[in-house]
Parts: sequence; C-alpha cells; structure tokens
Amino acid sequence: MQLDDGTGLCHVPNSCGAGESFVVSYPDGTMPEGISDLELFEVPFSVDYDPFAKLGDSIPPEISERMAQTKLILEEYEAGTLDEREAGEALFNHLLGGGA
Repeated sequence: MQLDDGTGLCHVPNSCGAGESFVVSYPDGTMPEGISDLELFEVPFSVDYDPFAKLGDSIPPEISERMAQTKLILEEYEAGTLDEREAGEALFNHLLGGGA
C-alpha cells in the first residue's frame, strides 16, 4: 500500500491476524537497505491505512468468508474428519473451482 506521502508499506500478516508492516519504498522512490527489488500487484480492493485497525477490519466480507471456508477444511483435516486426499480435493475445489 502507499501512504499519502508516497511511502510504500508492505504488511505481512501472521496466522493470528496480526503481523508486521515494513517500509518498502520512500517518498523519493528509493528503497530501504535490504530491499533490492520491488514489484507492485493490483489487489481486488483498496485499504485506507489505519495503524490501529486490526487486519480483519480491512478484509471484505466475501474474502473473509472464503478464508473461513479454507480454515474449516484445514481444521477438518487436522481433526481427522477428512483424510489427506479428501482435504486436498476439498481445497482444490474450493480454491480453484475444480470439478468433483
């Protein structure tokens, strides 16, 4: 994401929804030490930066629903409800829309 002053930020979430934010470019176009390459991607939604917001506050409901479905499949596998093949098929169908 890019702040109003032109500073580029990258947020890397962890499994708890928190994570870390890193400065990846400065307003003058230079990059911090340790970053030698930067590629920007279009995202399906925009986020207004609020340093006090939780990650879940900025995720659209349809994305949250898809994430919850993925988590459910993984939990069913970990609980033994689905075996490896069944979980793989369920994830494939859910994430890539493969036919059953």
